[in-house]
Amino acid sequence: MIHEIGQRPTSSRVAVLNVLLDTEYPLTHQELLHTLTQEAPFDRVTLYRVLDWLVECNLVHPIMGEDRARRFQLTQRNAKHHHAHFQCTSCGKMFCLDDVKPKIPSSVPSHFTVESVELNIKGQCDHCNSAKN
Repeated sequence: MIHEIGQRPTSSRVAVLNVLLDTEYPLTHQELLHTLTQEAPFDRVTLYRVLDWLVECNLVHPIMGEDRARRFQLTQRNAKHHHAHFQCTSCGKMFCLDDVKPKIPSSVPSHFTVESVELNIKGQCDHCNSAKN
């Protein structure tokens, strides 16, 4: 993925991308750091820099959770981030809802350019719902 955009794949960039590729839902900085340090030491500042670079290169996009913590997930190739997310109010996990497309309101002035729309839906995920029963 990094080669495809003409950039250099450093070990840190590859490590972070591999974690995100292996995860079904977006991860916070802390969750990424925890996963990365299970195999070898990983500097938290390096992680911040790698995430900023990945976002700048549009390989990853951030999602703001209810707790104001940014979560990160891979951006689908050749696509802008235009789908909703579901955040479980019990476990905090966030899931992509690829079939739910936020609609850009017609009241946005025609001379404005919309680059992204965030729609976060909150409730209980299947796992937390079944744990209650």
